Amino acid sequence: MYNIGICDDERDTCAQIADMIYEYDKRNKTGIEVSIWNTGEALYQDMLKNKSIDLLFLDIELVSTDGIQIGRQIRHELENQDICIVYISARSSYALELFKIHPIDFLIKPLSVQDISEAIDEALRLYRRSNTMFGYRADGYSCKIPYRKITYFYSENKKINMVTVDSTVQFTGKIKELAKTMPENFIQIHQSYIINMDHMNECSYETVKMSGGAELNISQPYRKQVRKHIMDYAWGQDC
Repeated sequence: MYNIGICDDERDTCAQIADMIYEYDKRNKTGIEVSIWNTGEALYQDMLKNKSIDLLFLDIELVSTDGIQIGRQIRHELENQDICIVYISARSSYALELFKIHPIDFLIKPLSVQDISEAIDEALRLYRRSNTMFGYRADGYSCKIPYRKITYFYSENKKINMVTVDSTVQFTGKIKELAKTMPENFIQIHQSYIINMDHMNECSYETVKMSGGAELNISQPYRKQVRKHIMDYAWGQDC
């Protein structure tokens, strides 16, 4: 079951989006369950109770706690990087404020069937990608971990250290060769570092700050390429 949430204080908008989602499900036989909230507070309380959401259509202009604040709570307080967030709004002036929340899309009302279908397509693509596994050998064992749980890699003394959301694992390899095998959301920022941009909270021309608090240097030879990659990944936003 793929779980889609809608949070908007306009009940008609919620109903419209839900109808579009159900029509999408009829066409594609995805197996979708829809949940609706009319306040950010109600959504957040259910998420505290471990409500499962894979994709969230989130209105920015909620009456009390706005959608940007809810997005920050999801990413930073709940430390949930897995939910795909699609922001919806009546105006288009929020792009820079949304960078740290990593939404997958930003839709302007009134919404169309194509808007919703394309957002679901992209979320499902990311869902499948995030559940693919990275394979490695450590301490004589063959191991696997979902790419979404990897924060970054760094090399040290001819070993690669993989920093995950839970721990750090060491195995033999070369960063340069590893970089060639990584999905599009991973990028090499230094001869010793590869980062998962889904776990990047802040960036400047010289450094990136990762979830968990690590601040990593972007070395001079990589800066132009990294900046372009990050801007493209965040739909051209300055960072």
